[in-house]
Amino acid sequence: MKIKIKTYLWSGIIMGLFSLFMLVMMPSQVRLPMFDSGAPSPRIIPGVCLVGMLICSVILIIESLIFKKEKVMEFDWAKEKPCIILILMLCVFVALTIYIGFIPAVCIVFPVMLFYCGERKPFIYIFTVAAGIGIFFLFKYVFHISLPGIPGLGG
Repeated sequence: MKIKIKTYLWSGIIMGLFSLFMLVMMPSQVRLPMFDSGAPSPRIIPGVCLVGMLICSVILIIESLIFKKEKVMEFDWAKEKPCIILILMLCVFVALTIYIGFIPAVCIVFPVMLFYCGERKPFIYIFTVAAGIGIFFLFKYVFHISLPGIPGLGG
């Protein structure tokens, strides 16, 4: 199945809606300091970036609809399916990390991803899981950043 996508139009619409949503949400997510210290607001850089993204999105939509400048891309499901499946597996990894912890998610998702990609050597599976566990402890004890651990073990 092949789908033709007008890239200027759709990227303008999607990124424009995203930037509008983020501009509306920013006041509730990025709080202003309690006291005015004279420093720039923490909303300045994200706000400038979001306004710039909104302006660029409007330009893309104008180029597509008014000037009829468009780049059409053909989306071939057969070619794109493996990448989409890997992206979905990464989304499952994030969900599992939140609900069952980082280490169990690494032990479940990464071997499935390796198998899907055609890897059959056991050492690669062991190395990948060990690297994931090593990254957990690196973040926890070296960087002092807590990742979701194993529930019930105080991770």
